[in-house]
Amino acid sequence: MGEVVSLDTHRRERDERTQAFCRLDVAVQRLDPLVRRRIDRLTPTIRRELVAIARAVSAGSPSHAAERAERLAGLLEHPVASG
Repeated sequence: MGEVVSLDTHRRERDERTQAFCRLDVAVQRLDPLVRRRIDRLTPTIRRELVAIARAVSAGSPSHAAERAERLAGLLEHPVASG
């Protein structure tokens, strides 16, 4: 027997995933210039966080990747981080 699929559930999950990818895109646009500016002096913590973001994307978890990318962008945008 087949499985009954709720179209409402499918649409909601699809919309949530689309929103997560949009959030991730915006966060990466924020991160890109911040990382490029300090590419020669990235700390191990920043490098680990970038790898974790890439792994979350590869694992199919755009919402987790977006959260991490937003958090890292916020930290790198802080005036103390520019030092």
